[in-house]
Amino acid sequence: MTTNVSDYINVSKKMAELGCRYPDRLALLPVNFKSASSITEFLQASEAATIRKLLLAEGLLLDDIVDKSQRPPYLKNKSHEWVAPIIFISASLYSQNPALVHVALSVLAHYATDFFKGMGGTHEVSLSIVSEKKKNESYKEVSYKGPVGGLKDLAEVIREVMDE
Repeated sequence: MTTNVSDYINVSKKMAELGCRYPDRLALLPVNFKSASSITEFLQASEAATIRKLLLAEGLLLDDIVDKSQRPPYLKNKSHEWVAPIIFISASLYSQNPALVHVALSVLAHYATDFFKGMGGTHEVSLSIVSEKKKNESYKEVSYKGPVGGLKDLAEVIREVMDE
């Protein structure tokens, strides 16, 4: 199990360059957000549509960074690893209700647990959460790779990152 915290690119600046809408709430970022030079290059994790539906069902509002007609194609995962879309947490959302991070992670953990039911072998989850520390100023990425059970500890890691 590995959890890494690192600096992330300026999301606000990158979205402005690409013509995206900046999210004020939770958002799902394309897996290649950092490297894409245009919206047409975006690729989304294959689980993005399901995760979107599950988060919305729990009452968590999501912002789209592009119009529905511009949503990126899905990148199919062909391993026994469950790869989640990149979750973006805006500073305003976190300051208004930090408990929503815990709710979102619980939704992901529950789904990933169900996803692996009945499968033999070792199961790993891969998840990145990008958080905006201060409105449009700095961004951190929390990357996790390990068993589903480790997702419960990420809320505390994110809290520490946001409160730095």
